Amino acid sequence: DDELGTDERRRLAIASYLGLVSFLDEQVGRVLAALDDSGLAEETLVVYTSDHGDNLGARGAWNKSLMYRESTGVPLVLRGPGVPQRACATNTSLVDIFPTVLDALGVAPDAADASLPGRSLLRTLAEPEPGRLAFSEYHAIGSPSAAFMVADERYKYHHYVGFEPELFDLEDDPEETRDLAASPAHRTVRERLEQRLRERIDPEA
Repeated sequence: DDELGTDERRRLAIASYLGLVSFLDEQVGRVLAALDDSGLAEETLVVYTSDHGDNLGARGAWNKSLMYRESTGVPLVLRGPGVPQRACATNTSLVDIFPTVLDALGVAPDAADASLPGRSLLRTLAEPEPGRLAFSEYHAIGSPSAAFMVADERYKYHHYVGFEPELFDLEDDPEETRDLAASPAHRTVRERLEQRLRERIDPEA
């Protein structure tokens, strides 16, 4: 936050970011309108997503090197044949796009592909999966060590190697302002999510 220097520059950064988002939304709208006008909309699956968000000044952070929802939560929107027009509360991830494309094309995954993480979003829309775990990791600019995140339908756990963990109750605290990792009342939740993380990956390795 200090690197931006002034409130004026912070406001300009936020306005510029939101301007870019609005511009991109308009371009996506043009693509969808062109599909409608050409008669191809009913046979075209559109996937609209992003690789990350930016913290955009929340908690004094601006880039993407932390596991808060501002950076780990991304748009993931489908439109096309076989896609019901409704939202789905099941946790999803970018690893779900590959099996979604195979599913949409009617292509059965081979043995190697079937072992990859991910579940077709078309299947998830038809058969929601309560309790599905979301997973994210970061190892790049601005991170002094490995950063990991796992989240179930209510709680979100951040694991930074060499630093204290964080735990948030997304139901009561969707903005992630109250860290519950040290709370005795939430010790079982923290340990359960850390175990789920370690079942998936060795953070230290």
